[in-house]
Amino acid sequence: MADAVDRYLTAGAALPWVWGVSDCTIWVADWCVLQFRHDPAAAFRGMYDDEAGAERLIAAGLSHAIAPWMPPLRVTDAPRRGDVGIIDIRGREVAAIWTGRRWAFRTPRGLGECPTRAIVSWGR
Repeated sequence: MADAVDRYLTAGAALPWVWGVSDCTIWVADWCVLQFRHDPAAAFRGMYDDEAGAERLIAAGLSHAIAPWMPPLRVTDAPRRGDVGIIDIRGREVAAIWTGRRWAFRTPRGLGECPTRAIVSWGR
């Protein structure tokens, strides 16, 4: 039987990629709203609608841009299923959800998964 993480990943795989609405970072932030009742992207919503706008917001790196907005979530070196993090995919920082075995992330082509170590991860 699928749990909330599985259902969210399945739904995410079918979403169209829309900058500022359902891109990798907003998708993970929407998960945080559902899972943790906290929106780490509240300050960024409506601030960009294309790749150039997103790049301006995260010029210093995605992990640095969103870290101040993550509390009340706590940094963890041992993420649990459903926790969130920032991973490196081919030299690019990407927001992701820990599945228990891999980090799941969105791309313009759909959902990806990677067994990498997170740059930083957060949970309860």
